Amino acid sequence: MLTARQIEILRSENELLQLQLDDVNMMIKVREEELDLLRKRAAEAAAMQSQLDTNLLEFEQMQNNLGFSQQKNNGTEQRLEQMEEELYASIKDQLKSEKKIKDFESLEANLLDTTSELEAAADAYKKLREMKSKLAATQSDLEIAYMEITSLKEELQEVNALNEMLRKK
Repeated sequence: MLTARQIEILRSENELLQLQLDDVNMMIKVREEELDLLRKRAAEAAAMQSQLDTNLLEFEQMQNNLGFSQQKNNGTEQRLEQMEEELYASIKDQLKSEKKIKDFESLEANLLDTTSELEAAADAYKKLREMKSKLAATQSDLEIAYMEITSLKEELQEVNALNEMLRKK
């Protein structure tokens, strides 16, 4: 049998669990927004990489065309200088591409971390729901016990009243 204090404690714990559930739901919402942002950034990085590759191909084609014209007009020495410039630009573009790849990998790692956190939050939310369900079952049992106690008290009063009547006779 639970006392009024125990019932109050259970109600207080229920309110605390509800607050914690609200916090977990808020955290899940924030993580989902972060995931959306990271996905958008990953898509933007992929689009930028694609555009960079296209620009690089166009640039290389233009440099090749320019080099061919210069070679015809200026000879082999100028072609060598142009090839050095192409190589320099290619190295520079490669370094930019590597930086973008590193940024993308960092975003991907953040996405994985956020996903792990979201899964942990979902597990905590599941446990919280289970605890809330158990608490509701306990409250139901408590109410049933209280009704039984009330019924027994009434029966006891009736028995006492009958005993009292029998003693008077």
